[in-house]
Amino acid sequence: MKYRTCVGIDTHSTKNEVFALDTETGEAWRATLSADPRDLGRFLCSLPVDRDATTCVYEAGPTGFGLARSLGLAGWSCVVAATSKLPQRIDAMKTDRIDAEWLARCLAAGAVRPVRVPTAAEESLAHLSRLRGEQAREKRAARQRVSSFLLLTGERYTLTKSLWTKTFGRWAETHEFADAADTYVFRDLFREAEHQAARVADTEAEIERLVGADPALSERVDRLTCLPRVGRVTAFSLVCEVYDFSRFRNGAAFANWLGLTPSERSTGKRRSRGGITKRGNSELRRLLVEASSAYSASSAPARVDGSGVGEEVTEKARRCCARLRRRRLALRERGVAANKAKVAVARELAEWIYYMMVM
Repeated sequence: MKYRTCVGIDTHSTKNEVFALDTETGEAWRATLSADPRDLGRFLCSLPVDRDATTCVYEAGPTGFGLARSLGLAGWSCVVAATSKLPQRIDAMKTDRIDAEWLARCLAAGAVRPVRVPTAAEESLAHLSRLRGEQAREKRAARQRVSSFLLLTGERYTLTKSLWTKTFGRWAETHEFADAADTYVFRDLFREAEHQAARVADTEAEIERLVGADPALSERVDRLTCLPRVGRVTAFSLVCEVYDFSRFRNGAAFANWLGLTPSERSTGKRRSRGGITKRGNSELRRLLVEASSAYSASSAPARVDGSGVGEEVTEKARRCCARLRRRRLALRERGVAANKAKVAVARELAEWIYYMMVM
């Protein structure tokens, strides 16, 4: 796509560095503005450019999508560049002014791949999903610290087969170590683990409330919960992070966006494939790999819960379960390592999820 005027913006929490380039005359304008989108709008209005032939660009990052939405409401075209898809830079100088000019010139050259700009409501739901992911990681880390401390001190818990049961909780609150300092440390670590677990439970309750209050969101979540090991929280994360599944041309493109496809470095007749690319959303990738364990050859046949969705979706889920179990069994018979097989099944599961969401 040909742009007449390209405006590169290097965004920060306190300021925006702007470089505007007229691609036909070569004329350029620079400015250092505050982070307020209104200042950027006033600067653009002061330029002798055609609004309809002007496009702004900035990199996706911690400043979010608020600037793109604000410019859109003001009538200015704005794209948010996918950072991982920008050309590799080889220049030795890197400043905010240089970055803004580089973005404008990349846009003029057609080297910018835009990401989808979510609405404010969609971004808000994604924030909640990411909060739950962060809390889950903190919960796992806190519980790991408790287990590590028991290993470090040589204490053995034998009342139940696993930790984090009600019995273990009562034991942790009353157990006395040989040294008082160890008792204090252990109980502090245990209370922190319980606190993190309570945070996760509160956030999941809020997710359930929001899903129940929005029929459209609930219907999309119900489609995914047809699949085994895809709970409502996992389905909520997939819906909120992706939202518009139709923006991918097919299921393979969706799996590639998640970073579940193998990397490849081939030339001539030599074909060399490596591990998965691990690009995209790492939390969604982890959730799908965990869900793929439901299709192992040793697990019970996966049961499909089709409540709340149409028969067409339920039938698609049944076919998905049967196909993935056969796929996992075939990988096992070939002697593929268990972890590699789980990732391969997760990649195919991503493709099935795509087709269930666009049908």
